[in-house]
Amino acid sequence: MAEFNHAKRKRRSGTRRKTGCHTCKTRHSRCDEKKPVCSNCERLNLECKPSEFISASAWNIISTTQNETPSPPVPATHDMQSLLLGNETPSSTWDIFRPRISGLDLFVDDSPPNEVLTSLNLLSPPAPMLPLPEEPHVTLTPETAFLFNKYVRTVATWLDLMDHENTYQTRIPRYILSSPLLFHSVCAFTARHLSLCNSQQLRSTWENVASSHYGEALQLMIRALNQSSHEHVISSTILLSSYEIASGIASEHHRKHLLGQSMLIKYHKLSARSTGEDRANFWIHVRHEIGVALATERPLMLDPMDWGVMWHAEELREDVQGNQVLWILARVINLIYGEERHDERQRREGLHQELETWRNAQLHTFVGIPYGEHDEDGFRKVCFTVTAAAAGTFWYHVTRILLYAEPVLQDEAHIPFVQDQAKCIGDIAISEFPDSLRVFASHGLYYAAKHIEGLGRKARIWGIMNAVEEELGYSTRPMVRRLQAQIEGGGQGR
Repeated sequence: MAEFNHAKRKRRSGTRRKTGCHTCKTRHSRCDEKKPVCSNCERLNLECKPSEFISASAWNIISTTQNETPSPPVPATHDMQSLLLGNETPSSTWDIFRPRISGLDLFVDDSPPNEVLTSLNLLSPPAPMLPLPEEPHVTLTPETAFLFNKYVRTVATWLDLMDHENTYQTRIPRYILSSPLLFHSVCAFTARHLSLCNSQQLRSTWENVASSHYGEALQLMIRALNQSSHEHVISSTILLSSYEIASGIASEHHRKHLLGQSMLIKYHKLSARSTGEDRANFWIHVRHEIGVALATERPLMLDPMDWGVMWHAEELREDVQGNQVLWILARVINLIYGEERHDERQRREGLHQELETWRNAQLHTFVGIPYGEHDEDGFRKVCFTVTAAAAGTFWYHVTRILLYAEPVLQDEAHIPFVQDQAKCIGDIAISEFPDSLRVFASHGLYYAAKHIEGLGRKARIWGIMNAVEEELGYSTRPMVRRLQAQIEGGGQGR
């Protein structure tokens, strides 16, 4: 999970340099082109490699509109050819997508700003100079059979949290044995989950298994991106980015990892109106973006106003109505962590009204039924008969807190309302709910613990967050450490 406390960044003005050293280009840093060693490389004690100018090849920009005339060829890079031909081993999904995305020279830091996402394009693959190795076949062993069965019972349910069609539990398994890419992606994510939640004795064994399948999946994704259909690429990217986010691998780069996923979503025109597997992938991507946006305190890369939402009153399903609150949440995140606006107060009030309208239109399953007695911290368990409804209600309360108190408390008069929302989140958190909700709730629990009054209540909530990592392997400790640092520093909470 990415660390918090990122200040807002603005794009620096000035002419972009296109002839900087190769080292700075690789790091996406501005190069002053000082010879023989540029200032960046000198300061960081890095090898200052000169830029490699390579003649144009068959790489073309793929338009997001299928009927548009293809753009002129753009230069192929050494990274593109090396990855495609297997001369270099990718270490993450970002390594695969980075050479295939044009327009990265627009960025002056490692976290692409939301407003220039539309300037990016996926690059079509080059005609390889050498034939690609033959695609391996799926080999089912006792180990991979165990991983497959474990996948259906564990991490697939996380992905299907807001999907009544259970796409990742029912549809994806149909293709696993015929698609090596999906097969290794499933095995990688499942083995990684096992490595993070098992005892130390088993952890190293599953880590090796996970790394092996992860590497195989990355290589196969390069091949799949070389095909025009991109068959199973989006689903595999969802699985691999879940692997990366859940385990906290290179957490500071999660926004970059999601950039490639965002470009696939954009290129294939997935939206809230998509159906089947595309619909499932779109909303899982949304949850990924929301999690990373909250962790980094930055706007989402896919603007919620471009999601193509079209809600119908007759869609009385908990997963659909749960996704409605995620759409409101995404717009709240972009408002509070985006550029300041003169009409921000009015926008907050408008979003409060939307939340209330959403709340009043919900099915009865969105109303939690309290049971048992209040505990020593004042929390009381609640029961929801449908997990997606519990998730939607949970994020309703989190969104309220964001509107009232992030990035700063908007009004002292809001304090009682913030406490009410944090208490409701705590009630849900101490109740018995499936692992899928516990995983997706982690970032919301951070905001509840941040704002709730009383050290005992705060400790109770971050104890629940610690349990998520210990029992499920989903990284929460960076958030807990920040909560503890806030208390030690005298900030947030009483």
